[in-house]
Amino acid sequence: MAMRVWLYARLSNDDDPAQNSLQNQQEICRAFAEKKGWSIAGSSADDNISGMNFSRRGLDTLTAAVQVKQVDAVLVKDLSRLGRHRTQTALFIDYLREHQVRVISVTEGVDTFCEEDDLMIGVRGLMNDYYAKDIGKKIRAGYRQKQREGIVITPPFGYWKDRNTNQVLVQPEAAETVQLIYSLYLQGCGQKEIARKLNSLGRKTPAQIMTERLGYDSQKPHKTRDGQFLWTYASVKNVLAEEAYTGVLVNHRREYLGGKARAVSEADWLRHENFYPVIIEKADWKQVQALLKQQARPAVNNRTKHRYAGLPSCQECGNAFSPMIRYWNGKCRVEYVCRGYHRNGKTYCSSHRIHEEVLDAAVQEYAQTVREQCAEEVKKLAQLQKMWALRKPILDAHILSLQGKVQVLEQEVDEIVIEKVFAGNH
Repeated sequence: MAMRVWLYARLSNDDDPAQNSLQNQQEICRAFAEKKGWSIAGSSADDNISGMNFSRRGLDTLTAAVQVKQVDAVLVKDLSRLGRHRTQTALFIDYLREHQVRVISVTEGVDTFCEEDDLMIGVRGLMNDYYAKDIGKKIRAGYRQKQREGIVITPPFGYWKDRNTNQVLVQPEAAETVQLIYSLYLQGCGQKEIARKLNSLGRKTPAQIMTERLGYDSQKPHKTRDGQFLWTYASVKNVLAEEAYTGVLVNHRREYLGGKARAVSEADWLRHENFYPVIIEKADWKQVQALLKQQARPAVNNRTKHRYAGLPSCQECGNAFSPMIRYWNGKCRVEYVCRGYHRNGKTYCSSHRIHEEVLDAAVQEYAQTVREQCAEEVKKLAQLQKMWALRKPILDAHILSLQGKVQVLEQEVDEIVIEKVFAGNH
């Protein structure tokens, strides 16, 4: 039976598209498979994705095929196409080995099932890892220079960038939504109320506009149960806090190191005045910031205040349950409410809530059940120990008896061997 192979290709920003195009990579792998007489089970590719990132659609498709045992080998143009992160790449190769799937690098002649190639794989991993880190430094340096020059990479909601002229222009429909949000907030509407009004008016969300532009969901957007995009408290707050609508481009507000973001002090921000077309007047924006600061509640650590904060989650929408303090008939009680429903209403999720007393009772009942099970197991163990203590003298005597018989048999064997030796000599 011919070996079933999967063709995988990847192209990142820093690759030469002429030499490492996805089509070129797959053609090289396909020709290699046909020459060997192998059957092609499928193929997948990831475009414009760094080899340091292992959250890729193409790899997910490959992993799904591996899980259902449709693949015997993975063909790549070279190991760097699989990944440039040394540790993550090694872990992924080990995962494939556990599922009896080998990785074959066509241009390097490397096979992960060949022990002689282990050293080569390690050396290649080090080289790819160093290359990726070196490229990362150069990209960060270039990106920082663009920030100093006032070049915008991705404009905020309300604008769009003409890739031909590199001009940032107003997107009329989105800009109208931005102005409506500011107007409603200055009229006294809360952020949740604004979100509900935008949803009832059918206003497009930032995620919806991005999805329409890309053709797929670039991130996990908030949607209703029937798949409609949804404005939320957080998305409204992001618009209200965005200074770009006054015409100011603010760069270098955070730095990324090892995939983690670090806030940069305001003194080190790179500000460019009169960069964007103005959507919101400066005075209105400052008034909104003052209101936001005035209405902001001090941050508290809910885990110290409510013992179940962050633990229960909604099975319908996946959001966590938020603790709420309720006062009724002069009494105070704590209940946990689905955050998705609380923030976005019934179009997003149903009303789910549970009182803290109910959780206390459930936890206590479960603890009591576990305690009783443990007590029963301890009782069984004590009975086994008692039975063993009663049988131990009998078993010890039986062992001694058997040992005596073994010694007698060993002596008989020795005598027979000696007798045969003397009989042979005579």
